[in-house]
Amino acid sequence: MKQFSILLLLILFFQSCIEDDIINDRVEASFSITNAITEITLNDTFQLTTRYTDNVGKTITTTIDWSSSDETIATVSNDGLISAVAEGQATITASITSTEGETITDQIMVTVTMDQVDNNTNTERTGTIRTTSSYVLEGTFTLREIPNTNNLELVINDDYRASSSLPGLYIYLTNNVNTINNAKEIQAVRVFNGSHRYVIENTDINDYSNILYWCKPFSVKVGDATIQ
Repeated sequence: MKQFSILLLLILFFQSCIEDDIINDRVEASFSITNAITEITLNDTFQLTTRYTDNVGKTITTTIDWSSSDETIATVSNDGLISAVAEGQATITASITSTEGETITDQIMVTVTMDQVDNNTNTERTGTIRTTSSYVLEGTFTLREIPNTNNLELVINDDYRASSSLPGLYIYLTNNVNTINNAKEIQAVRVFNGSHRYVIENTDINDYSNILYWCKPFSVKVGDATIQ
C-alpha cells in the first residue's frame, strides 16, 4: 500500500510538472552578430563576432560571407574585422548557408566619425525568469563576465522565488529552451528563495541565448528566461 501511494504521488507530480509544457525540441535556426556596434572612429578597426545555432539549438561553426554596402566608408574582412576608411555610413552584412540550405543574414549600420568612440563590448546581460509549469518560478538575473578569466557569473536577484517541492531541478544555459540536448549544465538548484550566484567556467557571454530550468527525474521543462 505504501509503495502504491508513493507511485501515485509521483504520477500526480509528473502530470502537474508537464501540465503546460509542449515537448518539441526543434527551434528556428538562428544567426546573429553578437557584438554589434553603431559607431566607429575614423581609421579604427573593430572585430565582429557571430553565433549560429541550428534547428535543434546546437552551435555550429560555418563559413561566413561578409560584405560592406560602401567600402569607401568601411570595409570588412573575411573574418569580420571592420576598418573605418572615411566619414559616413555603411551597412555591414554577414550571411551563412544553414544546415538546411537556407541563407540567413544579419546586418548592422555603422557610422564612421571623427569623434572618439569607445566600443568596449557589453560584458553584462540581464533577463527575467518565467515558469512554464504549474510550479512557482520567477525572478530576475544578471549574467556577467568575470574579469581576466573565461568564466561567467550568474547572479540570481533577491526577487527570485521557486517551489521547493520540485525534485531534481537543474539550471542550464542553452540555445534551445525545449531540450537539455546541447545545453550547458550549471548545477542542481539548491536555493529556492532570494539572491544567489553561480560561476560558469569556460563560457563566453555570447555563447548562449537562454537560461533553462529542467526537472531531471521526469525530463521536463519547468521554466526559462531570455538572456537580453
